[in-house]
Amino acid sequence: MGDRLQNGEKLEVGQSLTSKNGAYKVTLQDDGNLVLYSGDKAVWSTETNGQSVVRAEVQKDGNFVLYTADKPVWHTDTKGAKDVRLILQDDRNLVLYGFDGPAWSSNTQTDEVPAPPVADTPPAVTEVEVVPAAVEEVAPAEPAPPPPPPPPAPRTYTVVSGDTLWAIAERFYGDGNRYPEIAQASGVANPDLIHPGQVLTIP
Repeated sequence: MGDRLQNGEKLEVGQSLTSKNGAYKVTLQDDGNLVLYSGDKAVWSTETNGQSVVRAEVQKDGNFVLYTADKPVWHTDTKGAKDVRLILQDDRNLVLYGFDGPAWSSNTQTDEVPAPPVADTPPAVTEVEVVPAAVEEVAPAEPAPPPPPPPPAPRTYTVVSGDTLWAIAERFYGDGNRYPEIAQASGVANPDLIHPGQVLTIP
C-alpha cells in the first residue's frame, strides 16, 4: 500500500501503510482497531477494537472514516476538506492533508531517529557439534595361562656294589617303598636283581 491513501482509497482489514523510512506502520487490525506502530510498540489508535470495522476510507468529501458493515464508527471530522490524502510520515505522524495543508493528524510526531527496520533474514544456522559415538572399551584379554612346565628330565643312577632298589628309592625320594617306580622306569623285571654298573632311571 505504500505510505499513503489517496482521495477515494481505503484500507481493508489486515492491510497497512508503511512510512518511507520503514520505521512506522499503521494497520487496520482484525479486532477493528486502526493502530500506528513504531516497531512493535503501538503509539496511537482509533480505539475501535471490538467494533467489527471492515474498512478505513479516505472519502471524497474530505473525511477519513472507519466503517463497520453498516455504519461509521470513527472519523477525522474533516468533511469539506479538498483533495485529501492520508500520509504516514517519516516523523511518525499520520497526517490527512487537504488542498491548503494539514486537515488532521495523529499528533505522534517525534524527533527520535528511528532504528533501521529489521530485514527478514533467515535464521542463523547453528553449527551442531558432532560428538563421536562412544567407542566401547575392549576389556584387555585375559592373559593366557603359562604353559605347564616340561616334565623334569629323568635322572639316572649307576648302581654300585651293595645297592638295593629300596635304598636307592630311599635316597632319591625319602621313601624306600617307591622302589617299584624306579624298577618300572628302568625296565628291571626283578627288583631284587640289580648289579653294579647298571644304569637306572629315576623318574
